[in-house]
Amino acid sequence: MWWWFKWLPKDNLDVRISAYESDSFELTMSSEVVNSKVNSTIANDLPNPNQGFENSTTGSNAFDAIEKFFNNTQAPVCGSIILILLKRYPNEADSSRLVSIIRSHHAIVHVITSSTPSRGSQTKAMYSVATRTNGMGAFEPDEHFWDYYYLKDIGDAFKKKKKLPTGIFIFQAVGWFPISGTLYPVYATTIQVSGKGKKTLPDFYPSITGSYLIAITYQDHVPDNSFRSFNLHFFNPGDSGNFKSYPHGSSDLWDDGNYIAQSFWFLNLDYKMTLDYNYSGHNVQNLQIRVYSSL
Repeated sequence: MWWWFKWLPKDNLDVRISAYESDSFELTMSSEVVNSKVNSTIANDLPNPNQGFENSTTGSNAFDAIEKFFNNTQAPVCGSIILILLKRYPNEADSSRLVSIIRSHHAIVHVITSSTPSRGSQTKAMYSVATRTNGMGAFEPDEHFWDYYYLKDIGDAFKKKKKLPTGIFIFQAVGWFPISGTLYPVYATTIQVSGKGKKTLPDFYPSITGSYLIAITYQDHVPDNSFRSFNLHFFNPGDSGNFKSYPHGSSDLWDDGNYIAQSFWFLNLDYKMTLDYNYSGHNVQNLQIRVYSSL
């Protein structure tokens, strides 16, 4: 597994810990981190495949590694934003102690979990940690972990199964995650839904007029075909808009995952928020709905 820890507000703190290196890790300070650094960080420091787990019952050591990070004495970690790329589920079911540690440091945990995990038993443990620290918990195919790729021609588009214009950069899961630029959370709610219906959400009051990133996870597990659609409405007498999901199964960037994000322009006004949702079954889904600002 890989880890990317980012420390705010003054400097950035990058940390990578592999599954067998949680007893010691290196902290590197830098003045600026941009999305393009994620690709090189991961590609140049991959885990050793010869150190793989011997069986599928062994769980991820994510809980221990996060706690060790907050106990480190090399650098202050209050206000950290943590991004975890997770291939294996942890075996711990109770995340209360870990969440308490994260909250006491005013930190946020984001996690992108592989939709083809190498096992571990607690499928929703890290999603719960992300939810309870106002982070995001995505389930995505491994090939979507990268921050972006360049779609250079029709052949490349065909190979990637994307019906998109060529000659453009396509941002994937990491590229759309709130870890650079619009990374400051200004609105966070988690709701339970099932079947088909409509929910009234807490109001959103932007502190200034400007661009904000809305991020939503529309399933709380490895995606299945029960999701149909959602439509987030935001409105007031002076402005209104909506954020719709793509049709399920369409050939868009997010058709294999549970995470979607899009930027919107908001005025410095109080917005009412509602969510229309549609699922084919009646299993309860815990949806993360977040808004992020660059200021």
